[in-house]
Amino acid sequence: MTFKCSSTPQQLDDIRHLGFLVNVPPKMTKFVRWIPPLHGLMLNIDGASKGNPRPCGGGGIFRDSNGNVSMAYSHYYGAGSSIFAEVRAMHDGVLLAIEKGFALTSICSDSLILVNSLRIGVVPSWDCYRWWRPGLDFVHLHGVPVNHIFREANQVANALANSACFMCCNEVFCSSKQLPRLCLPALLGD
Repeated sequence: MTFKCSSTPQQLDDIRHLGFLVNVPPKMTKFVRWIPPLHGLMLNIDGASKGNPRPCGGGGIFRDSNGNVSMAYSHYYGAGSSIFAEVRAMHDGVLLAIEKGFALTSICSDSLILVNSLRIGVVPSWDCYRWWRPGLDFVHLHGVPVNHIFREANQVANALANSACFMCCNEVFCSSKQLPRLCLPALLGD
């Protein structure tokens, strides 16, 4: 029999006392953190939706190999799903990279659905095709890898996306000093 929640030592002793063998698998921990690019700029993106569909927004941050912020953005998209917000956040980041002439060496997202859709070339949802396709074209044209990262390593982009949902506006930040207060703990943690 397998239990979904962990048992206390007293409960385990009671089970053993009844004659059952208790096998407790060891818990594996994994250290997760943001890892800077070796060279060039990395774009971390994230989308947030406060229900499906509900108010959603996206955010992204461009950082160099020293962790310095080149630019960040926080955009509100109105009502939409979480994948819609993820795709729009990537699209907005790609447009900013093109506009500012940033040479991206990688794009990182905690959305495995988005990352896999770009790898195999299949749109995750037809309602976001018009924003997904330019991102796919950019990735293929410039040879920029799109990597999946754990949510814990994407906290600044997550904070920017949540800020967009709460503030209901579009903002672009040109330095780390301009970032919303919500983002500062995550930036310092990186």
